[in-house]
Amino acid sequence: MSAIMFSGQGAQKIGMGKEFYDAFAICRASFDEASEALGFDMPKLCFEEKELLSRTEYAQPALLTVGVAIYRRLSECGFSPDVLMGLSLGEYTAITAADAFDFADAVRLVHKRGRLMTELAGDGGMLASIGVNKDVLEDICKKANEIGFVACANYNTYEQIVLSGEHDALDACAVEIKNVGGKAMPLKVSGPFHSSLMSDASEKFSYEMAGLSVKKPALPIISNVDADFFCIERYADVLTRHMTSPVLWTKCVEKAISMGVTSFIEIGNGKTLVNFVKKINGSVNALALESIKDLEEIL
Repeated sequence: MSAIMFSGQGAQKIGMGKEFYDAFAICRASFDEASEALGFDMPKLCFEEKELLSRTEYAQPALLTVGVAIYRRLSECGFSPDVLMGLSLGEYTAITAADAFDFADAVRLVHKRGRLMTELAGDGGMLASIGVNKDVLEDICKKANEIGFVACANYNTYEQIVLSGEHDALDACAVEIKNVGGKAMPLKVSGPFHSSLMSDASEKFSYEMAGLSVKKPALPIISNVDADFFCIERYADVLTRHMTSPVLWTKCVEKAISMGVTSFIEIGNGKTLVNFVKKINGSVNALALESIKDLEEIL
């Protein structure tokens, strides 16, 4: 069994998807559809606009477009995975790839999501912890909450976890992480994502989903919020909570493996999710689909 994984924000880079855009009509059509839906030039954004691509409100629809475009080509070649999943923003790409969201609706939705995340982000940031397990790290966060809010936001692997919170509390956590032998690295982000400090943005985003047309996914999707299967009956609740809830990526990978998945394929840029999977379970196969050569090897 196989799983397709879609990259989250931070994976964007100039030139992403260009090889597929140049080679395949279905990929060009996807970019054109995104351009029409958003009112700006998606190929130019992905291939030339480095400054814009670094901004959340542009990075999110760009990543979704590239992910869906490559997935459509993979499907056109006859490949069908058993399950879809995505890290943070990548979950929206998974939902769209499963045809639960209309593509044009999806790029507009994540464009608005990105803008709200920028405009209404609480005061704070994020910090990556490496080499400290979740129990120790959660205890460190609990103690730091005497200074200010901080919590685990992304459970990427068993010992690579991202914290989100107020700056003073993050600084206190960084000191303690180093004291117990771990590494602490501040992330270049515009806010304390996947924490309760994003509640204002989450509330506003709930209005954006009102009236959105949603269909039953063509394939199972494992959600970041609860590491369970995404269902249309509660999509609005899940995606509203998505902004304020931690990303349970480790549990999502464990869920897929429990289903019988032995092969994970990351669609996006780089091998971030591939590396996460390998650290979670070294016995499964994990590879990145970034180029036509990668596509040919998969097929």
